[in-house]
Amino acid sequence: MSSCMQFSALILAGGKSSRMGQDKALLNLNGLNLLEHMQQLAQESGAAEVLISRNQPGFIADQTQQQGPLAGILAALERCRSSQLLVLPIDTPLLSTLSLQRLLRHAAGQAACFANSPLPCVLPVNPTLSAMISKQLQNGQRSVKALLADLNARTLPAPTTELLNTNTPQDWQLCLKLLNNGEHYAKA
Repeated sequence: MSSCMQFSALILAGGKSSRMGQDKALLNLNGLNLLEHMQQLAQESGAAEVLISRNQPGFIADQTQQQGPLAGILAALERCRSSQLLVLPIDTPLLSTLSLQRLLRHAAGQAACFANSPLPCVLPVNPTLSAMISKQLQNGQRSVKALLADLNARTLPAPTTELLNTNTPQDWQLCLKLLNNGEHYAKA
């Protein structure tokens, strides 16, 4: 992926999975659990390193609990070694390397996301970003969408089915159906 700057990837896998009724990161997808699948996707997309935000031993834990994705991003920034961070939610398994590479190229060193979807996103890694996230969290604002707006994020047309968010058992069954039918490869 020579047209993109070097980047790190962060997989957000720290949520409670309460609507799913079980840990989303451990759902089985073609012989891999979802966490392994998303790590593989990040590596295939060209990530120089893959960081995992997960409030369990052996992973990057939030420094402030119950603060959502921003707390995971903030904790990971301290370990990030690249100037760009690709943030991937654990529950979008239909994402493709092609779409992620398009998003990274579109970012070109700035914040970027797909239209109408704050995650996945690309964030510029710098001290300003950490300060912005810390301020948002101190003000009780936990929104990735608000952070992207503050960063004047570039938006890219969203791929058709790749952004399916698997929060419930019904969402997961739809995801598996789309995978089996090959429909998730349709592009917008």
